[in-house]
Amino acid sequence: MRTIAVLGCGNMGGAIIRGIASGQEKIANIKVYDKDPSKVNDLCDETGCVSCSSEVDAVSGSDVVFVAVKPDVVGKLFLNLKDACNDKIIVSIATGVEVGTFLDVLGQDARIVRTIPNLPAVVGEGLTGLFFYNVNNDDKEYIEKLFSSFGKTVAVLKEEQIDEMIAVTSSSPAYICLFVEALADGAVRAGFSRDDAYKMALQTMYGTAKLMLEKNIHPAVLKDQVCSPGGTTIEGVAALENAGFRNAVLEAMVAVREKVKVLGKG
Repeated sequence: MRTIAVLGCGNMGGAIIRGIASGQEKIANIKVYDKDPSKVNDLCDETGCVSCSSEVDAVSGSDVVFVAVKPDVVGKLFLNLKDACNDKIIVSIATGVEVGTFLDVLGQDARIVRTIPNLPAVVGEGLTGLFFYNVNNDDKEYIEKLFSSFGKTVAVLKEEQIDEMIAVTSSSPAYICLFVEALADGAVRAGFSRDDAYKMALQTMYGTAKLMLEKNIHPAVLKDQVCSPGGTTIEGVAALENAGFRNAVLEAMVAVREKVKVLGKG
């Protein structure tokens, strides 16, 4: 069985550890390091992973290294880990950090997987984008198996597609939460309690997504089914269109992509 090291156990690092550890089949031994020992201790108590005293301790003896730290510390971190990371698969979830950053330190033969997971991984419903560099088919299959333990995966052929995915999958939970808040505010405005408002908004969103996924229904088709001619729903859709709802989402995605470029340079 392979051993993986996870460097950083914040929201995404913790989600990855929990997802892999909670699978029906044990597919990895997990070693963890974070500069905040309290995070590691709680996580190890919960999942059975092994706490390490340093990054080098975590990486030593591991086959796969997950990089779940802030983008601005990746370069310095790997300067310190260069020797320890020889021949290991490096799996990065650091936003905007390109494969070239790792190659500059580890050499052109380094095996890199650049990924973009999202927060629903915490409940086993994540979506992770994967870009493989110098990784053979057996190792690709293993990495996909790790990420499939807490959701779905989409492998891309071009590295720039990973940056494009951030706006669609990684950042979009925030847009969705904003929409849920707006729906709930509308319900409260109409006289419902806050608890009932959130329950109605969340269940409707969950049910709609499940319906489209399980029945393979195109969003436009389902929208048309809900909108009766001359009815109430089409009036709401028209109001959203008049307010620029669709364009606001598109512009939000453009803003995210521009920020990714800034982080990548930083």
